[in-house]
Amino acid sequence: MKVTCPRCKRRTSIHRAGDNVCKCGYKLDYRHFLHKKISYDTYLVDANIIIYALQEKGYHKKYCYTVITLRSPTIMIATTKQIIKEVGSTMQGKIPDTLMIYNINHISKELQELKTNFLKQPSQSDLSLVQAAYNHPEVKGIITYDKDFQRIATSGLLERRSSVKFWLGDAKQFIEKQKIKIKDDDEI
Repeated sequence: MKVTCPRCKRRTSIHRAGDNVCKCGYKLDYRHFLHKKISYDTYLVDANIIIYALQEKGYHKKYCYTVITLRSPTIMIATTKQIIKEVGSTMQGKIPDTLMIYNINHISKELQELKTNFLKQPSQSDLSLVQAAYNHPEVKGIITYDKDFQRIATSGLLERRSSVKFWLGDAKQFIEKQKIKIKDDDEI
C-alpha cells in the first residue's frame, strides 16, 4: 500500500509484515493507515469464552458474558466459524448478534506445522483464530483461558504479521485493560 509519511510528506510503500521505515527515519505503522478505513480494533474470542458466557453459573460467566455482548464503536469482538462449530449446536442459538464471525477457509502451512509444546498440535479451531489474526490486520488480540495460546503468541508469529504488539489474555484481564463496566448478575 502506498502512503504519505506524516513527517516528510514523501510517498512510500508499506507492507503488512516487517518494519516499515521511511527514508527520513520515521517508523510507519501499517495499522495506523488502515484505521482510516477500519475504525475499530477486533479481539477474537476462543470457544471457552463463549461456553463460560452461556453457562448457567460459574466464576468466569460475568466477565465472559460482558465480553461477548460488548457494544463499542472502537472495539469489535469476533470469532471464527470453526469456533462456533466447536461450541456445539445447543449453544449456537444463544450466541448474541454482537459477535462478528470470520469465515476461515484455509489454514496456512506455516500454522499447520505449529506446535504449542514439543508434542501437542493446536486444534483446527485454535488455528483458525490464529489464521484470522494473520488475515485481518484489525485483529489486535485473542481473549482465551487456553494456556496453549501463550506459546503461540510469544513465538512472535502474530507480531511479525501485524505492526503492533499482539495482546493475549483472559476475559477478566480484557475487562480491566479496556476499563469496561461489568454487568450485574441480575442483568445477565
